[in-house]
Amino acid sequence: MIRRLLSLTMILALIWLSLPVAAQSIPMTINPDPASTKISVVTQANLSHTRRLPTRALRDARKAMLAKEPISEEDMRKLADYNDGLAAKRYADILRARDPIGNAAEMAHYYSVATGTGRVYALKPMIAAMHHIRPEDLSRNLKRQLISVLYPHAWAGNSLALDAVIAFNGPDKLFGAMSQSTRNKIMEHGRKGSGRFELRFALEILEAPETSRAELERAAEYLEAAKQSKILAIQATATTLLSQLDAKLVTEAGISQ
Repeated sequence: MIRRLLSLTMILALIWLSLPVAAQSIPMTINPDPASTKISVVTQANLSHTRRLPTRALRDARKAMLAKEPISEEDMRKLADYNDGLAAKRYADILRARDPIGNAAEMAHYYSVATGTGRVYALKPMIAAMHHIRPEDLSRNLKRQLISVLYPHAWAGNSLALDAVIAFNGPDKLFGAMSQSTRNKIMEHGRKGSGRFELRFALEILEAPETSRAELERAAEYLEAAKQSKILAIQATATTLLSQLDAKLVTEAGISQ
């Protein structure tokens, strides 16, 4: 399996080098660490006591839900709006079954409530929903809510959340341009990890339509760090790209002299 993955990654790297710059794009083929995806951070209080609900109808609905009895969709949403994480997860599932694209923003919100109240298994569908939200359709409140859940999970070491932070930061991406502080935080985790993030940052630079020599040199630094990875596929990709990039830099330096 390792040999197959290594071979595939080497081929991807070589294909990248043969393509025009505008077409050069390699998806990350190394999956997040399964253990780290279970890291959970409580970012908002879960509804802990049924008696805190304002109406008897909602109190009865929550008791029925906890007893695994069916309740109405409206009651499920109302419970979710009172920060009941279980209700939020179940209501988001209803929305996903109905229209995962059209309901993406609302799904992301309720999955974030579920995740933020300690149900980390809702993080993956939350991120999946976020991929279907256009930046221009993201409200300020929803952006704040998603960041308040996603970032603490990322900084705690959840690799699924870390990947999402990278994926949603950048020009024309959901959260907009990545701040230097966010980049530094990611790199801090990268130094403790597998080289995945350094490789992603390098590819982000290399797939840009236009790159300066300084940017290429920064990509080389990222690749040098990724080359130290203990994961053979990352190590091989970084090594191959770095050797070709170094040759390109040397050639450009000779031309400019």
